[in-house]
Amino acid sequence: MRRLKINIKNLSKSFGKKNVLKKLNLKIYESESLAIIGESGSGKSVLTKCIDGLLDYDSGFVSYEEVENVKKLNSKNKNAYMSKFGILFQNAALFDSLTIEENLRFAKKDCNFSKILSDVSLPKSILSEYPSNLSIGVQKRVGLARAILKEPEILILDEPTTGLDPIIGSQIILLIKKLVKKNKITTITVTHDMESVYEFSDYTAFIKNGDISWYGKSKDILKSKNKALINFINGIY
Repeated sequence: MRRLKINIKNLSKSFGKKNVLKKLNLKIYESESLAIIGESGSGKSVLTKCIDGLLDYDSGFVSYEEVENVKKLNSKNKNAYMSKFGILFQNAALFDSLTIEENLRFAKKDCNFSKILSDVSLPKSILSEYPSNLSIGVQKRVGLARAILKEPEILILDEPTTGLDPIIGSQIILLIKKLVKKNKITTITVTHDMESVYEFSDYTAFIKNGDISWYGKSKDILKSKNKALINFINGIY
């Protein structure tokens, strides 16, 4: 039986006169991988930032297990809530002036990093390197290692294959898939890469006009009769 992890109800968020999310509803289940897709500017990243507490929403609520409304948490409890998330940012978001070891210690201070580096298929010798000396694919692996080191309950992946060639992108997705299944992490992926959606995600939510236009199993996307979704995956806008 699927166990509800996060419940999003009537969520709205605006920036000035621009309404980005409009009474959006979505349920996220434990240990499942959810892909969030949609056109650029449709609100995918805004939604994940409302979920993980980086943005306050205007109305509606995000509930998480025993937390009825994330927006109403005090600072101490908000920090505790946010610590449940690991995030792999689109550009890896490593600190250029710090070595890889120093970057990883932001997630976990007391660790020799051998296991996590092995998990992401990187040698321990990389610890003394600086991000600027590494390819974007290796930086993504380091970013993933940092996110996993926090032992998160929920992992948010922001365009994990952007900027990568198809071969490296496929390697990153297979690596993420292995780690997520191994650690039973609930995963939310924002992506334009439909190949990674089919390969990695259990379910997909398609955002259109500030709400979820289609939700279902990723394997059923091509069977959908939702015209907006079909146009999106075929690159027709």
